[in-house]
Amino acid sequence: MVDNLRQLTSLPYSNFEDEAVEEVNSHSHSHGTRGHGHSHADGHGHSHADGHGHSHGAGGHGHSHSMMGKISSMSKEKKISIVVAVTLVLLSLISIIYASIEKSRAPFELHVQQCRSVEKYKRIDAALGLVKTEADCWSINGCWDGTAVFPTPKCHYSFADKRGYRVENSTVTVFGMEFDLVRNEQIPKMYTTEVDQLKCVISYETDSRLRVRIFDPKDRDRYVVPMSEHHEQAGHRMQYILTATHDLFGFSVSRTHEASSTIFNTSMEGLIFSDQLIQLNMMLSTNKVYGLQYDGLLRRMEYTTQSLWARKDHGAHPFFMHLEHDGHASGYLLQNSDAMDIVLNPYPAVSFRTTGGILDFYIFLGPTPANVIEQFTAQIGAPFLPPLWALGYHYGSGKYESSDQIRDAEDIDIPLDGIWLGQNIRENEVQFTVNSDKFGGLGNISRDLGDLGKHLLFHATPAIRVLDSSDWYKTGQKAGLFVKNSQGKDIISTVDGKDTVFPDYFHPSTKNWFQDGLTAFSLDLPHSGLLLTENEPRTDSTGSTTGCTDETLDNPLYTLFHVKDLKQNTLCPSAKLHGGLRHSDVHNIYGWASSQTTQEVQMSLSEDKKRRLTLSRSTYVGSGVHSGHWIQDIPSTWEGLNSSITAILNYNFFGMPLVGTNICGDGATVDEELCVRWYQLATYFPFAKRFSSSGTSPDTEFSAEATARIKTSIETRYKLLPYLYSQFYLAHTVGAMVVKPLFFDYLDDNSTLDIVSQFMLGDAIMVTPVTIKGVTKREVYFPGGVDNLWYDGETRAVVSTSGNGKKDISVTMETIPTFIRGGSVVVRHLNTANSTSEMLKSGDYIVEVYLAADKSASGFLFVDDGVSEDTISKDMYQTVHFNASGTRVTSEVKLLYPGYNNTNTLQEIVISGLEKAPRTVKINESRDDWTNYTYKNGILHVTGLALQMQKAFCVSYES
Repeated sequence: MVDNLRQLTSLPYSNFEDEAVEEVNSHSHSHGTRGHGHSHADGHGHSHADGHGHSHGAGGHGHSHSMMGKISSMSKEKKISIVVAVTLVLLSLISIIYASIEKSRAPFELHVQQCRSVEKYKRIDAALGLVKTEADCWSINGCWDGTAVFPTPKCHYSFADKRGYRVENSTVTVFGMEFDLVRNEQIPKMYTTEVDQLKCVISYETDSRLRVRIFDPKDRDRYVVPMSEHHEQAGHRMQYILTATHDLFGFSVSRTHEASSTIFNTSMEGLIFSDQLIQLNMMLSTNKVYGLQYDGLLRRMEYTTQSLWARKDHGAHPFFMHLEHDGHASGYLLQNSDAMDIVLNPYPAVSFRTTGGILDFYIFLGPTPANVIEQFTAQIGAPFLPPLWALGYHYGSGKYESSDQIRDAEDIDIPLDGIWLGQNIRENEVQFTVNSDKFGGLGNISRDLGDLGKHLLFHATPAIRVLDSSDWYKTGQKAGLFVKNSQGKDIISTVDGKDTVFPDYFHPSTKNWFQDGLTAFSLDLPHSGLLLTENEPRTDSTGSTTGCTDETLDNPLYTLFHVKDLKQNTLCPSAKLHGGLRHSDVHNIYGWASSQTTQEVQMSLSEDKKRRLTLSRSTYVGSGVHSGHWIQDIPSTWEGLNSSITAILNYNFFGMPLVGTNICGDGATVDEELCVRWYQLATYFPFAKRFSSSGTSPDTEFSAEATARIKTSIETRYKLLPYLYSQFYLAHTVGAMVVKPLFFDYLDDNSTLDIVSQFMLGDAIMVTPVTIKGVTKREVYFPGGVDNLWYDGETRAVVSTSGNGKKDISVTMETIPTFIRGGSVVVRHLNTANSTSEMLKSGDYIVEVYLAADKSASGFLFVDDGVSEDTISKDMYQTVHFNASGTRVTSEVKLLYPGYNNTNTLQEIVISGLEKAPRTVKINESRDDWTNYTYKNGILHVTGLALQMQKAFCVSYES
């Protein structure tokens, strides 16, 4: 019978056959023992006999012997009748068993067929790190394919089950919709703590932004990131239509003008909401995804996993941009700070998995990439406006051994604004102290630098050494301002071999304590800014010097793909902070909190009301509101040089435009050609800093030839500062990106979607760095087609391109190619200076006009004093807008307020793209012709102007 059942239930999954056999055996055993107690079969179907050769019945020895005696004394007819009756009973039992098997087999076979229908590229992992075997997978109603090769999941969803939640009640509100959700109990739980009832609140916040929150209404202790709330309401021009499914809850969004085209859809299997794992799967309309991490640009949708748990230069930014079929863009932010995996599936789909908190999504509808970033930064906070000197050149070292080495950098013949010192200046490795034996007189050096318009800055770490001789430590300990272990005592870990504690930045008294320590330090050693390193926080311990607890918070069932142990080199996830917070909830925002506190304290200490600079290694969504980011750990290799470009682009995605990498990379030895190329590239980075592994001065670190090339690059940067600073004004006021990928401006050109070897600085300048050793030419792609003019950034001449937009450009070791987009106006300083403060005093301007094919161009300039805080809110600035049309170039001064007076003058104007030489040139419609000009190869160069930038001007020319 078992063999027959095997044929009847033949399926490609071997475990089903085994289950069928087991079910037959179990039924046989069950009916045999439960029926009349005739015999007891063992696991092999054999009867057990006693020492006398008798069978043991389940009902007892006497009953069995008595029955056999009665049967033997019966007549032949009665025996036949009994055999027939027993046979009929057995056939009836077999029929019942077979029907039972068929009944259980039917849905399983249907499930198998549904599993077969899921194409490999559409599979989404259902294992979640828990399912290890085939039996485990089937037990959770998953689909198993043992032949799948990593990263294709072996255990995946069928998309036919109702794993997730259904809608029990729905309500339309003034601001959107609300849903009461109930878990589908027919599907087995993966986690015993899965919540049975959820709440979903959908808010139409603006015409281009909506918010979706899914949470447990009974659990008020789940952590929610403390970001600003925007209680707005969409109007009557909403760009989106939201649709919710009820049977298997999910929501999808389409654009109002194209309702049939869905942008994304979460109405798919896999919504899980448990104590330490929350998952939501989201189908996308295309596989074009950007963001999430700092390496790479266009993401590979190949089961690629990004683990968000702050470590070294890996911050946590759960935000990405999606390009749709028609080129429209949308953005997605999961506002959650717990440990998280985001999986990019080839479906295309994104799987969000977080170990705590709630699901709190913001969706930004663009429709352009620039619109998405503007909407994103409007929600998380606009980037701060850095002081102008922060955009100058910065140099430093953690290897200085004396004050004399630092003083050597004062009078170098290279433009320089910031000198950075490492933590080796500390006394006994105590924060905000100075080793007076090695670095005596450092305060005087700082004041001397200030007189030269230059700035002294420091690397600092939040780690506080446990040292009874430190009053600052003892004050913080007494006030209970350090992170605690699960028993409520200061959690102690090691950093550089020393016992340390970490400030609880979520405690309301920590800011005052930090201010006391920084105030005392500032009195002895004036400085202009701090770089917070290792503020993830990073330690040398695994949790603490005494380990962590055995509770699931320190040993979660779900482990991140790239971070197997959350305790490694940081504090225990169970560590306690003020207000009942756990480190597991705030690890990813610890750097955000530390940089916010640091910047606020620095500004409060600024008696002269000057802007200060805070940089942070660990970052989160919204860090750009109060800090910049400097990436130190990119290796000193040509591959590292390449990856520095995508790092800069991605942090601009994240709303942190003030970002740079360690020029030349991180390494004890540096290839000189590589370093020159890195300096040339960093000329166009938002932040330019070299932190050397030697204790040398910036003008003696390399050969004379390399130093001359480096100096040229730095001088080029200083001349470009008016344009660069203006981009930061746009970032601060409207959320624009300072640097951006080519596709932002050329969505119709698919060739730009994954170009990382070129990028735009603002709207005008295309940077094309040299990232390969020893090359004498490089291929440049010129987007926009033949109607889009490009000009050589050095010669200002029009670049002729082929039909496919590609052209080989010769390169030398002196510079890297840059190109200006036709239709742009770029404002530079006419000459360089040794610091931005000198340039502010004598930085006259040159205006460069690059005409489009229709002879138009536009651009603008933002000017303030470069150092005072709140110049925009106090109206202490001006903007000048430039326009070219026909045969005229004009300026218009906007937002001019009496609080600021720009004394620098416009000395020269260059107009590129003319078709023939002008007969006359006039300034401000004067009757007299202007004679100080030259014309060559389509370029008109007007000199000797001395025009005040605070007044409108007009330059006209007639051919």
